[in-house]
Amino acid sequence: MRVRIHAVFLVCLSLISLITSAQTLFTYGTHAASKNEFLEAYNKNPDTTGNKEQKIKDYLNLYINFRLKLQAAYDENVNNNADIQSEAQNFRAQLTDNFINQQADVNQMLHEAFIRSQKDILLQQVFVPFAGIDTIDAYNKINAAYNQLKKGKSFDEITQQYSTDSITKITKGVIGYITVFTLPYSIENIIYTLPQNSFSIVYKSKIGYHIFKNAGERQALGRKKIHQLLFSTPSFFSADQTDAARKQADSVYKLLQNGTSFESLLPQFGKDFNRSDPSASVEIKVGQYNRDFENEVFKLKKTGDISKPFQTSYGYNIITLVEANPVSKDENDVANTAYLQQQIDKDGRLDAARYNLVQKWLPLMHFKEASYNKADLWVYTDSAITNADTSSPAYKSIKPTTVLFEFEKKKYTVSEWVQYVIPMQNLIGSPDAYTRYEKIMQDFIHYTATNYYRENIETFDPQLKDQLKEFNDANMLFYVMDKHIWNKASQDSIGLLHFYNQHTDNYKWNKSITALIISGPDKTTVNAVAEKIKNDPLNWRSLTTSYGNSIYADSGRFETDQLPVKQPIQMEKNFQTEIEANEAGDAYTFIHVIDVFLQPSIRNFNDAKGLVINDYQDALEKQWIEDLKKTYPVKVNDAALKNVY
Repeated sequence: MRVRIHAVFLVCLSLISLITSAQTLFTYGTHAASKNEFLEAYNKNPDTTGNKEQKIKDYLNLYINFRLKLQAAYDENVNNNADIQSEAQNFRAQLTDNFINQQADVNQMLHEAFIRSQKDILLQQVFVPFAGIDTIDAYNKINAAYNQLKKGKSFDEITQQYSTDSITKITKGVIGYITVFTLPYSIENIIYTLPQNSFSIVYKSKIGYHIFKNAGERQALGRKKIHQLLFSTPSFFSADQTDAARKQADSVYKLLQNGTSFESLLPQFGKDFNRSDPSASVEIKVGQYNRDFENEVFKLKKTGDISKPFQTSYGYNIITLVEANPVSKDENDVANTAYLQQQIDKDGRLDAARYNLVQKWLPLMHFKEASYNKADLWVYTDSAITNADTSSPAYKSIKPTTVLFEFEKKKYTVSEWVQYVIPMQNLIGSPDAYTRYEKIMQDFIHYTATNYYRENIETFDPQLKDQLKEFNDANMLFYVMDKHIWNKASQDSIGLLHFYNQHTDNYKWNKSITALIISGPDKTTVNAVAEKIKNDPLNWRSLTTSYGNSIYADSGRFETDQLPVKQPIQMEKNFQTEIEANEAGDAYTFIHVIDVFLQPSIRNFNDAKGLVINDYQDALEKQWIEDLKKTYPVKVNDAALKNVY
């Protein structure tokens, strides 16, 4: 009996705790805010200074006003505004991508890419291509090569003996140096796990069988941007034509040696010259181009270095270095991390990681495959594709409403399957169509699972729901504030002038000056302007205009604490400060005093307008809050409030 009483007591205690946490703190009209909601908002950025009780009271007033404004937004149907909904959808998609990327372990991918970016690997291969679906002969040949390598035979020798590709035979399988992102991720993974001078197991690609070797390593060379002059020698050129191209390249090189600018020759000889952007350059990465061409690019060390003419299969080339981007050694380098992230997004490794996540998601989504006759479905599918009809008549056990599989909240039917495969007209009559349908069905499950996961992301990431609500609330609040306060105050010229006339004593000039503020990024230039202004201050506008965008000039009346310099200002006409650098060191400023006002005076409306708008906005907001409290009368639960202190 004592055990039962104890259990009942614990249940009652739990219920009391739940009721207390869900206790209403205040009501506004027919709406209520709980103590929990208030504390959750307050504890995000609590003010721990001063009297806690007073701090909570102050915050409660702010929170009540927030809820009143938000309710007004809902009652004005702001949540149905097209722009608000579009921004919410975009933010939701962004949060969803972030959550999925976390699961795909993007940070690990970044770390891996950084480590791999530190070295280039000399890649060599044995390559046996195959054509079509008959790969048995090629498979037997590559396996024979692999077995010989395991017995210790020379990789060069095996490449010559077993590779059937002519280029591979000529080069002894040496592809050249590669680095991170040069090759498909699946191949990169193989190569970067090979110790130096070791070889891989057999790898099957879409074009043949490969055995890769790490034939050497070096410190990564990074990337280089170049401009290129190309003197083409197409394959149909005669020997005389090719020699003429060589001579032309030599003559252009002499012009460059004699001082002709490289850029001036780009319109005539520039490879891929962009007339809309003549400064456009080509970025060269390791493993991206012909080895001979890359060697010439990476010989250039300093910006402006120019190569001698050199020949490639395309013709004779002259290149100049525009910019060198060495490999960053700092894993926390923000710019380098952004570059690696961009490459990860582009090369498909992130998509592959996301693709693999679906197998983890299926149990979470309560995936269940229905029972149906696959052979009947494939026949039905052929007919539906032929007629481009998602509601074709039934075939045996298959009809448009037949369920193929389901997730917790959604079932997928034959009709949706047919809609997915209708664009694949090339399957009709294909001898392996039914085999391919099996694969396409797996793709369809993957496709629908991904969409389902994204559509129901709040189920799998509960925090996202709260983040979305905060974002939407903030957007709606901004919308109604702009409508009722900010935009109204700035556009109501009559109201602003009336408000100014009622409060002119609030808009006074303290001790002030009219002055010129001159600044620019180059200290020497600013110095030159300062000398000219000192001698002819009234002509300041034409003086500064002559410097174009390299000098910024402004004039007006300023109180001394509003000026962008730290040095003291002497209250006398024609006083000019020393040139002063800003904190970042990227701009230099001086002040020239035109006139001095030692006595306080009333600002005119134009001088006071910025201040008037701010004050008018405050007045409009106070009035709006009073009106909202009439629409939604506020009642605070004092007992609940005491529990908050």
